[in-house]
Amino acid sequence: HSCVVWGNKLVIFGGFGPAQDEDDDDEEEEEACNFTWFKDVFIFDTGSNTWEALDIESVSAPVARAAHSATCYQGKMIVFGGKDSKARNQDLHVLDMAKKEWKRFEDAGSRPAPTSFHTAVQYKQFMLVYGGRFNDNTHSNQLNVLDCESGGWYSPVEGTVVPPARGQATLTLLPNDTLLMFGGSDKFDPLQQCCQVFHKQAYTMDCTPLQPVEIPEPVPEPMAEESKGGETEIQGVPEIPISSQSENSQISED
Repeated sequence: HSCVVWGNKLVIFGGFGPAQDEDDDDEEEEEACNFTWFKDVFIFDTGSNTWEALDIESVSAPVARAAHSATCYQGKMIVFGGKDSKARNQDLHVLDMAKKEWKRFEDAGSRPAPTSFHTAVQYKQFMLVYGGRFNDNTHSNQLNVLDCESGGWYSPVEGTVVPPARGQATLTLLPNDTLLMFGGSDKFDPLQQCCQVFHKQAYTMDCTPLQPVEIPEPVPEPMAEESKGGETEIQGVPEIPISSQSENSQISED
């Protein structure tokens, strides 16, 4: 499951585990457990030590899943990717925690490929997504950035030190605008159903070069004008300038 901090509350979503059956007797051990994916949302208030289960029925809500990522930005939980009962996903959903309402995130640009076991962290208006496991069970070492204000995606070019591909790493934002990544696993073995390589290196990245992504306005439809000779001419559409990216973020190995 995922967990984000919202004020003095913890918001938990999804996960994978034994299916709950009201007819099950807790005192009797079952020979085999029926595992399933979940789409429940629970809120834990650390001030009152109380739980609240949200029952939100919406066509915009994400399907049950696990191994996804979730971050919190301006009172909204942003959920990306993960694995459901069919495949890995690359969808984006937003839960407005005050309104208790799910919506699809309207983004632009190229989303990361469908992944699970990736890691995400929120830095100002940017959601940084790293690594993860693809549908073919290989792993990624890409860093993808979502500008939560404009909805634009881009991939900063890494420095000379590129972390090896991995999933299940940790990302921690340090007070000095530095991103710290540690651990993770790679080389998934389908027969043993687990990874064979485990990483113990730590990497850091300076987040300050990250800049907002500007999305160009939609290009208007060409306008047809009738010429003097009765033929139709198409007026040219002016180019829309797109601001350039800032200097690339640098990743270094500690």
